[in-house]
Amino acid sequence: MPTMRSVIVLQILSVLIGLSCSLNPRDPNVCILWESFTTSVKESYQHPYDQVTDEPCADPRTSYRCLHHRITYKTAYRQAVKTDYRKRYQCCPGFYESRDKCVPRCTKECVHGRCVAPDRCQCEGGWRGDDCSSVCADL
Repeated sequence: MPTMRSVIVLQILSVLIGLSCSLNPRDPNVCILWESFTTSVKESYQHPYDQVTDEPCADPRTSYRCLHHRITYKTAYRQAVKTDYRKRYQCCPGFYESRDKCVPRCTKECVHGRCVAPDRCQCEGGWRGDDCSSVCADL
């Protein structure tokens, strides 16, 4: 079973790996997604306990002993699960990630051209059409 220290080391490594190969948040084709995650934390709380003392009673004429109850608190610790939120960068709709960049996705292949925006081809000279597959007519 992993120790708390090894879990923390793994979390730090995963964050560092994520930072080294992440999308540029200033790229206009990168969108932000907020995601929740849970972590195990050690938290402190005040634990009450009843302290009983045996003292002489208030009436000095008796020899009886009286029990006095006093509630005191001590700090205790417990494991808890905490939900937190973090930003995650992902390509906006119509784009996909390629080598840490968001590039446009064209559902049809740009036959004689290149994809410049979602489902928009830029045709090479002499070609036209949505997918750059039609030859331009000579005039």
